[in-house]
Amino acid sequence: MKILQRYVLRELAFPCAICILTLNFIFMAGYLVKAAHFIIGRGVPMLETFGVIALALPEMVSYTVPTSILTAVLIVFGGLSQNNEIRAIKASGINPMLVIVPALGAGLVMSFLMFVFNDQVTTRAGFELRRTTKKLLLQHPAALVEAGRFVKLSDTIVFLAKQVEGNRLRDIVAYETSDSEKPVRTIIAERGEMVSLPGEPAMQIKLYDGSVSDSQGSSVQAIQFKTYEFPTFGQEDLRQMKKKMRDLSLAELLIRASREKAPEERREIWSAFHHRIAFAFGCFIFVFLGIPVAMLVQRGEIVLSFAISMGAASLYYILFVGAKTVAVEGYLPAVIAYWFPNLALLGAGTKLLRRSIAL
Repeated sequence: MKILQRYVLRELAFPCAICILTLNFIFMAGYLVKAAHFIIGRGVPMLETFGVIALALPEMVSYTVPTSILTAVLIVFGGLSQNNEIRAIKASGINPMLVIVPALGAGLVMSFLMFVFNDQVTTRAGFELRRTTKKLLLQHPAALVEAGRFVKLSDTIVFLAKQVEGNRLRDIVAYETSDSEKPVRTIIAERGEMVSLPGEPAMQIKLYDGSVSDSQGSSVQAIQFKTYEFPTFGQEDLRQMKKKMRDLSLAELLIRASREKAPEERREIWSAFHHRIAFAFGCFIFVFLGIPVAMLVQRGEIVLSFAISMGAASLYYILFVGAKTVAVEGYLPAVIAYWFPNLALLGAGTKLLRRSIAL
């Protein structure tokens, strides 16, 4: 029996590792193209560029690992069923659950590891990614400001230039927002420039020949200007950068929840809290659901297994997006909204598992 259990675990390990590497490489392809563009075309040092890519990797891993585990389960157990090995195990008087339990245990262990990874690594890497990107903006402003793409210069300033030639800009639109993230000031300018301050890691943007529109309630006031200067962005802005909800660990979320009084903010905090925990159980859910699906489909081909896993993972992630909307808007408590997808899939997996073993 132990030989069969070790055999199943060994068979799961290799396709799972290959899928993780493949999916991460596919998702990183866009970053790699952009990295080559920054290094070759805009003179950003290679070490800094790949440092940003490394910080973007943990968030991808939190999505690719559950999908890879599901693909490996479909390949292995689909192959066992296709080659009648499951029937041979039953004919030998061995309960198939004794072969399935180690896979479920591995899925539970991976869920715990992903829980720790998402809470400690992904959150810190996400916050550091924002800090590093802002630092690159200060040191190499021309590298990160692209024509026709909005750039968030700070937590309150969003910036767009339709034409970018080196440090010179044309056809500029910028928004200065308040803490409520509603546009309160719109700046339009014909031209502008990005100025790196000598001797210090700081940058300033100056606009020329434009207008500023301020919204005050239902009225709007517009003022023409010859020169408009944004505040200087430097190290002080980096030190004062605040963590967003997705950058907070569970402990930090609990502390913020104990201090927050506004109902809307509390719903958002508890939404992030339960999302972090429930989402980590995706590995176990995928194993629990993937085993009976593989045994019923009775096909262990890589292409088919990958297609099924991508479809199931997409559905799972869509359910979590819906759960976030329901929780944040207050239609349901966060604990119900986020755990419903897991419980529903566990119920479906239980029914399919009974059916597959009975065959």
